[in-house]
Amino acid sequence: MAKSKYETHVSPYLEKIEKWAREGATAKEIAGKLRIAYSTFRKYLDLGSEGDERYTALSVAFTRACEEPDDNVEAALYKRACGFEYVETKREQRIDKAGNVIELVTTTNKMVPPDPTSAMFWLTNRRPDTWKYKPDGKEDDADDAGGVVLLSPVMENPGPPVPGGGDADG
Repeated sequence: MAKSKYETHVSPYLEKIEKWAREGATAKEIAGKLRIAYSTFRKYLDLGSEGDERYTALSVAFTRACEEPDDNVEAALYKRACGFEYVETKREQRIDKAGNVIELVTTTNKMVPPDPTSAMFWLTNRRPDTWKYKPDGKEDDADDAGGVVLLSPVMENPGPPVPGGGDADG
């Protein structure tokens, strides 16, 4: 009987698949490297995660390999959203009057301010029940903000809309 695509194109390359996934390759990119259809690769992953023993090794390897880079990106996003400080060190070599090489080391404390876009991604993905991109009633009015993405807290009972848009001039 002929071997399946899994046996010929996937199973022999589990270590490479894990390496590619750890380096950030998507399932679609990995399928391309293996020269199989993305739908076929997804099917193998899904069957493995559902308990099909034939594909469990693939599913486990792919999931394990994706966790570390995902954790690293999550940590970097959090750090960028909150801002951070770091020390910049510059090394410079100069020659003094006597012809001796002198190494000058300069350290500078630097600060990266919090990034609002990173904070928006963090809040809308980690706390979707509390934060969302557009306030209630604005989903259909995408152009009303003039290209500005709105981030607002979700209000439990915002109350009725204010007639006239809430302007004091009415």
